[in-house]
Amino acid sequence: MGRRLPPESYFVGSAVFHYLGPAFAVLLFARVEPLGVAWLRIVSAALVFALWRRPWRIVARLDASGLRLLLAMGAVLAVMNVCFYVAIDRLPLGTVAAIEFLPVIALAALGTRGVRNLVALALAAAGVYLLTDVRLEGEPLGVAVAFANAGLFALYIVLAHRLAH
Repeated sequence: MGRRLPPESYFVGSAVFHYLGPAFAVLLFARVEPLGVAWLRIVSAALVFALWRRPWRIVARLDASGLRLLLAMGAVLAVMNVCFYVAIDRLPLGTVAAIEFLPVIALAALGTRGVRNLVALALAAAGVYLLTDVRLEGEPLGVAVAFANAGLFALYIVLAHRLAH
């Protein structure tokens, strides 16, 4: 049997790729429009995932409800990526990242169960604020799509929770 990776390694890997992708995307904007960059990310991620996990075996066993949930998840991820790349084309990455974490913090606030959770939530919110240079002026479309991305991120979290259960 193969050795399983600890769950923390998935978290670290996800965090690294979550910010490496946008860092490279900003460099691509000189040659490719944001929608093209979003398309490249979506297609390349789908190819890597398909080769790594071979999801067609699981998809073939899904009922109608499972297929709807899977399609909703894919649509949310695709539109979320488009909004994200349009936003970072118009706003600083730190601003978009801070806005993107608003629903995460809000969902965490809904799930707090004690003082310890509230303190952790307050520290996370303060950390996001301190680590980013949030500026909302000057680019209304950028701000609008950044908030659309944040809303879609919240929906993604809720759908992922449903998918996991």
